[in-house]
Amino acid sequence: MNSKHLFENIKITIGQFEEEAEAEAIAFLIVEDLFQISRMDVLVEKELEVSGQTQEYLNSILDQLKNGKPIQHILGKVEFYGRQFLVNPNVLIPRRETEELVHLILENNPDLSEELIIDIGTGSGIIPITIAKERKHCEVYGVDISSAALATAKRNAMLNHANVNFIQLDILEETLELPKANIWVSNPPYVMEKEKAEMKAKVFEHEPSSALFVPDHNALVFYERIAQLAFENLLEDGELYFEINEQFGKEIKFLMEEKGFRDVEIKKDMQGKERFLLGKR
Repeated sequence: MNSKHLFENIKITIGQFEEEAEAEAIAFLIVEDLFQISRMDVLVEKELEVSGQTQEYLNSILDQLKNGKPIQHILGKVEFYGRQFLVNPNVLIPRRETEELVHLILENNPDLSEELIIDIGTGSGIIPITIAKERKHCEVYGVDISSAALATAKRNAMLNHANVNFIQLDILEETLELPKANIWVSNPPYVMEKEKAEMKAKVFEHEPSSALFVPDHNALVFYERIAQLAFENLLEDGELYFEINEQFGKEIKFLMEEKGFRDVEIKKDMQGKERFLLGKR
């Protein structure tokens, strides 16, 4: 079968319940996973053999997609910063913005060597694992309240041959007992409950709500606590990086400055939204 024709048929099917750009991206993921071919192979119309078993699996994937299950959970994996990571309903599916956050940290710290880096709310471990791979001699920690998320993170560290230490801890209730660090980073829950109505059901029905949502009346609870702990546990000139809800850039900047951070900056993501904050101890 012509791979481009197969791709187009898959895209048309998905396009019945997804937007065109999303349908195209998902169709590429399916073809790449099922047949271990590249997007270039599709574009040059490489010929494929489609067995009855493969067709059944493809039909199953399309049925699950139609019922709202994310493609990342169907395939059980996602690409992040050029590496493969396992994902499941116990962890958030990595977003492009978090890749931008990691890139910002790496870009600002090209010479990281023996520094200590701590990621709060690590989930699948994508942030500390990526930093550990890109800056091989750092000591890197990932912290999360969820034992199920940490189990996935540990599998991802093994899959990517990354040396990362994982700690189970409730950051709102417990104190992190580690040496003073050079960098703290966090992508904490920041979606308000009232925003749920604007989200696709496949997000809040298939991803852990504890990693997504915060109460409307206390939307900055994680930022306040993490900023306080980071200020107490960073070395002089140490850095704190946050991914944020675009609605609260100025409020979180003020919060960080109140805690004692200096040179606090709001950074925009590739879509022009205020998405990141960084400051120095």
